Amino acid sequence: MSVRFLPVLLLVLANWLSAAPARAADWLTAEERAWIAQHRQLRVAGVANYGPFTFTDEEGRVRGLSADYAERLSRLTGLELRFQPPQTFARNVELLKQGELDINMSLRATPERLQYLGFTRPYITVPAVLLRRVDGAGESLGTLRPGEPVSVGRSYAVGDFLRERYPGNPLQVEPDDKMLLRRLAGGEIGAAVADLAVTTYLLRSEGIGNVRVVDDVGFAYELGIGYRRDWPMLGRILDKALARIAADERQAIADRWMAQESEGARWQRRWLMAAAAGLALALLGAGLLLGWNRTLQRQVLRRTEQLKNELAERERLQDADRARELAELANKTKTEFMSQASHELRTPLNAVLGFSQLLADDPQRPLDALQRERLAHIENAARHQLALIDDMMTLSRLEAGSLAVRTLPVEAGPLLRRCVAMFEPAARAAGIALRLEDCESTALPRVQADPVRLEQVLLNLLSNAIKYNRPGGWVRVFACADAGFHIGVEDGGLGLSPEQQAQLFQPFNRLGRSEQEGTGIGLVICKQLMERMGGAIRVQSQPGQGSCFTLDLRNAA
Repeated sequence: MSVRFLPVLLLVLANWLSAAPARAADWLTAEERAWIAQHRQLRVAGVANYGPFTFTDEEGRVRGLSADYAERLSRLTGLELRFQPPQTFARNVELLKQGELDINMSLRATPERLQYLGFTRPYITVPAVLLRRVDGAGESLGTLRPGEPVSVGRSYAVGDFLRERYPGNPLQVEPDDKMLLRRLAGGEIGAAVADLAVTTYLLRSEGIGNVRVVDDVGFAYELGIGYRRDWPMLGRILDKALARIAADERQAIADRWMAQESEGARWQRRWLMAAAAGLALALLGAGLLLGWNRTLQRQVLRRTEQLKNELAERERLQDADRARELAELANKTKTEFMSQASHELRTPLNAVLGFSQLLADDPQRPLDALQRERLAHIENAARHQLALIDDMMTLSRLEAGSLAVRTLPVEAGPLLRRCVAMFEPAARAAGIALRLEDCESTALPRVQADPVRLEQVLLNLLSNAIKYNRPGGWVRVFACADAGFHIGVEDGGLGLSPEQQAQLFQPFNRLGRSEQEGTGIGLVICKQLMERMGGAIRVQSQPGQGSCFTLDLRNAA
């Protein structure tokens, strides 16, 4: 049996094994099951030529990656996701806006679409690429030239990106990707932008051999499921169902529809070089961003000191209100800068990860051991930079008051055990003994908190406890309940002096420990998140004897 059919067999087997528990849907709440009973049949947008996501075969059946996900979600939830007669991509967007369709299985969230649609978390990321026609000698032009027209598909999200990023390049709109590629191959247009997955599928299925990928435009489609905005319950159900699709099953679906034919080792080398160059630029940008942040912080501190002096001089005139306004303006400028710069850095990093995943997961062009090792370094570095950027974006949203924190009753026991389990491999690798102790009972009460944000705080504390420990050290996690609920993360590491404790929650203050990686904002985020949840964070520490961080939360009613 050919190896290329193995992912298909794995997918069929996974669907068969999971069919029985999915019917029970014991992971859905009573409210969610009642909603499904009242809205059993949902109208799903169909596109005839949006392969590999959605297309119709010779028998008129809707097939593709999105169709496989729709079938899997139907088995999990009991919903009947019915594809409607195929329309163009632009027409389906209009039907969604008019309420004549309920779902689009592969759609990117944009500000305009968020006005009439809700979106699940993205389940696949695909980079957008620049395409050109190859001449008779096998050569093609390179990157987009100033003032050169560029073509895109109608209603595609990359069009808004190109208008903003390349305002000097006229945008030409084609009915769909198939027409776009045919006109590019025929020499009617000189440059086009489309997503890599659809391009690869159409080049193979249409037999187009004179079109090549020449550049990454710095945009990635983070595709999720778009649904009617007036059905938020549907979004909850779909997000929970997507989370139950295992990583190996997702990979089997992707392999089935996104496997590419070999185009020679030269494209592997070019993609790897492009990914390495993109990562180098992203790392350089991240370094510049951190430098600018430190400079901006020093400027803010200097300006704040000036404002304090001015306030003292104007004390007799009682001009304190004006000084506060100036300080708030400086802080707002810093916050807006961090948010905009962090957002701009995510785009090239997502492109790096997208290309890296395509290289690593291509069954037709497997990489050798050395290439995989180098590709792993690229992915690890890019993910580390994304984590740093996410921390900075979270801090900016907290300072701007735009980060949503929703408290609800949370089972503390499973959350603690899950967090500890996530860090057990890292603790073993560092030679640290990590253990969880439930005080007096293994059945801990429920607490009032945002489960996502509480888990974020705990993971940050566990990471610090391991990072700033010593070889052969230990970390202990415990929980106690009295009038409130308390979670402790204690370690036998380096400890903190009274002076360091006084500066512990200052942004970008590394407390003189520059040998470990980090930005100095993790504990600042933890403190603000705890306060937003109605709780607090405390620390007790002695130099050379370790530290104990305690989270104080309210018991759920």
